[in-house]
Amino acid sequence: MTLKLLTLPCLALMMLLVSCNGNSEEQKNHESLEEGDSMTVVTDSASSVTEDNDVTYNLPSALQIAYVFKKSGAGFVPSLLNNKSNASKYNTGNYKRATNFGIYSADLAYCLFNKKYQESKEYLKACKDIGSYLGLNQAFESDNMAQRFDKNIANEDSVVKIVSNVQLKTDVMFEQNKQKHITVVAFAGAWTESIYIAIEIYNKDKNKKVLASLLEQLLLSETIIKALKSHKNAEPEIPALIASIEKINAEFTSIASVKLAMEKDEEMDFNAMSVADSELTAITESVKALRAGMIN
Repeated sequence: MTLKLLTLPCLALMMLLVSCNGNSEEQKNHESLEEGDSMTVVTDSASSVTEDNDVTYNLPSALQIAYVFKKSGAGFVPSLLNNKSNASKYNTGNYKRATNFGIYSADLAYCLFNKKYQESKEYLKACKDIGSYLGLNQAFESDNMAQRFDKNIANEDSVVKIVSNVQLKTDVMFEQNKQKHITVVAFAGAWTESIYIAIEIYNKDKNKKVLASLLEQLLLSETIIKALKSHKNAEPEIPALIASIEKINAEFTSIASVKLAMEKDEEMDFNAMSVADSELTAITESVKALRAGMIN
C-alpha cells in the first residue's frame, strides 16, 4: 500500500475560517459558533512544507489532533502533561525551543477540549514564554489576545478560535523569518506529545475508539518524516529526530493488521482493525523515549 500524503478529509470538513478581530456587538456574538459538531480551527492553521519539486506536506495543527482524540472519548489525565514550570529551561537552542513549543501547544489543546480552562490559561502562558524565545511575541500580544482569552475563558468555541488564530500567526511569522523548519519541528513535538498522551490513556482504559484515533495519528509519521527530511540540515538535532520517528513508523507498519492492509493496497479502517496489546509495546516505549529526550 502506498501511504498517501496527509489528507484527513474529515478534519478538512470540520475546519472553519474564523476571524478574531473587532469589537462590535455583532462580532462579539460571533465569538460563539452555531450549535453543531464543528471544529473551530482556522483553515490555515495547518502547516505546509513545500519542497523544491513542489510536493507539499500538509501538517495539521495541535488543535486538530486534540480534536480527533476528543471525539474518540479520551479522558483528561493531568499527570501526562509536560510540567508548565519547565518552560524556562528550554531556552537552549532552536530545536529545544521548537519541540517544546509544540509539546505545550498539544497540552494546551488537550486542556481546551477537556474544558480545563484554568489549565488552558497556564499552558497558553507556557506557549507564550517559549514563543518569546522564538521571536513570536507579536503573535501572542496582538489583538488583546490575553484579555480576550480571559474574558471568554469558559467558552470553548471562543477560546479555541483565539488559540487557532495565534497558531496561524506563528506559522506566518516563521515563514516570514525564513524558519519554516521550526514549524515542522514544533509539529513533531506536538504530534509526539499527542501520541504519548493517547497511548498512555489507551493502555490504561483500553478504549477501542482511542486506539482507532491513535492508529490514525500514527499514520502521520511518514508525512512528518518527509517534511523533516526537507529541512534535515537546518538544525543538528533533526537527523536524530527523523531516525526516532522512522523507528516509530516501522513499528506501526509492523502491526499485523496495518501490514496486511498495506500489502493489499487497501484503505485503512482503523475502527475495524484488530491490534494486540503486545503489538503496541514497542511503539509505547519508542514514543516515551522520544518524548523524554524532548522534555528533559
